[in-house]
Amino acid sequence: MRVNFTGRNFSHVAAVDGQKLGFFNPVHLRHSLLIFVLFSLFSLIAGNLVSLAVFRPTDIKMHLASPIGVQKSRPDIVDAEGRLLATDIEAPSLYANPSGLMEPALVVKKLKKALPELDEMNLLRQLTKNKQFVFIKRGMHPKRAQEVFDLGLPGVDVTPEIRRVYPKGALGGYVLGHVDIDNVGRAGIEKFIDKARVEDPTVFGEGAIDEVRLSLNVSANYILQQELKKALSLYKAKSAAGVVMNVHSGEVVALSSLPDLDPQRPFLQKDKARFDRISGGLFELGSVFKTVTMAMALEANKTTLDTKLDVTGPLKIGAHKINDYHGVKGELSVRDIFVRSSNIGTAKLALQMGPLAHRDFLNKLHLLEPMKTELGAMRSPQTVKRWGDVHSATISYGHGLSIAPLQFVSAVGALVNGGIYVKPTFLKRSEREAKLTGERVISVSTSEKIRKLLRANVTDRHGTARRAEVAPYRVGGKTGTANKVVKGKYSKTKVLTSFVGIFPAERPEYVVFVMLDEPQATKAAQGLTVAGMNAAPTTGRIISRLAPLFKMKPFYPILNRVSLEK
Repeated sequence: MRVNFTGRNFSHVAAVDGQKLGFFNPVHLRHSLLIFVLFSLFSLIAGNLVSLAVFRPTDIKMHLASPIGVQKSRPDIVDAEGRLLATDIEAPSLYANPSGLMEPALVVKKLKKALPELDEMNLLRQLTKNKQFVFIKRGMHPKRAQEVFDLGLPGVDVTPEIRRVYPKGALGGYVLGHVDIDNVGRAGIEKFIDKARVEDPTVFGEGAIDEVRLSLNVSANYILQQELKKALSLYKAKSAAGVVMNVHSGEVVALSSLPDLDPQRPFLQKDKARFDRISGGLFELGSVFKTVTMAMALEANKTTLDTKLDVTGPLKIGAHKINDYHGVKGELSVRDIFVRSSNIGTAKLALQMGPLAHRDFLNKLHLLEPMKTELGAMRSPQTVKRWGDVHSATISYGHGLSIAPLQFVSAVGALVNGGIYVKPTFLKRSEREAKLTGERVISVSTSEKIRKLLRANVTDRHGTARRAEVAPYRVGGKTGTANKVVKGKYSKTKVLTSFVGIFPAERPEYVVFVMLDEPQATKAAQGLTVAGMNAAPTTGRIISRLAPLFKMKPFYPILNRVSLEK
């Protein structure tokens, strides 16, 4: 049988029914094409397998599920010198597509074996309840994510997410605050950044925010933190806190509260002992408040540093009696009332002013109204609504008024910087910017007298702040030892000690505040619990390390005298 391909000229032949036909027989052509396609496909697969075996990538091949949710990137946070405090990194998160799971219970068991920390029952409940998307674990270490990914569980995959990290750990932790799992600021500067983005984008200038520069100085904060830890050990205190502020710009250059808090582990804040005592707590600060009372009396021109008052105790006001820690019979000058920390003499100065004038002066220093910083609103100061003589008398030496330490430090800054009140800030700010918003609260003359009083308290043989002196740097300061209120009554054994110091004393640039909660009568404190034996020397040690850091020139009396003679 011959088969003719009409209209075509083929010279090749093939066999059909035992006879030869041309090469392009349709049956043969289909078989040849099929063999070629299969050969090509298997060659491609084999090539890929060899490539994977030899050049296997070490990174995770992540697939995006839709939708996963959008995380916002955050600007870096740096200290005043540009050192990194917070930044974003990419971290893998493990998720599941429940609709793609054949046996959810079996998958959960395998995941539990790889990730022991997982809540097995809760995860299984989520996988059976949701149909599209369930996060299994977020912000994982890449190595662990790779190990889980390598299990090859159908319906389980990995996706990159943004995670906030804090390279300095707990250093400045209460200032930085923290973010949640979705990278949203929940406390501190982190929360402020998100709020400013919405309410006032001009805070950080025009355009995108790539970096937020704080007033904090990492080195200064480290010094403060380390010395407070040392104080906890030396004096066996329950907690400690401190702050360093520039008196001209209002910049907070260091803040620490112990126990401290690592922003990477905000869950530790469930511990009631972990909170920012400087801007987040209220305390009766004791005799450091006498600095304010002195400024009030001197500013009113009702007294001078040489005016003498009888401090023979006790001072009786109605049914109340006021005594001194070291009683003196007879008269003391206003200067010596401050140096010897006389409650009686200070109370008499307040009584001369009267409760109304006393309250007005504290209002002038912003000590009776709630203060707000970039960290948020502080708690309102607590005191009685109506002041009588007894309230004015006790508040004059720091009892009967509970206040945030940072609010008090801001007032002291105004008392020593020439009389200009500057609101504190945690953002970088120039002195020029501060002056534009500052307000005069006392005269230059009164400010100079307060500086002299603070210096005398360190140098005078009767001064309560003698142990704060750190030659060759000149320090001024005031001690405070306040009996704590326990169950509505002042404890006779539990005290809160504090110290407010300035340096250099004649022309202060910084104010340092230190507070110790329930220090014990240890050998280091010579068996006493008063501030002069614990808070004062702690502040001295801090200043001795801060002064060289801030490149302050040491003061040597002989050399300075020779320089003046030339």
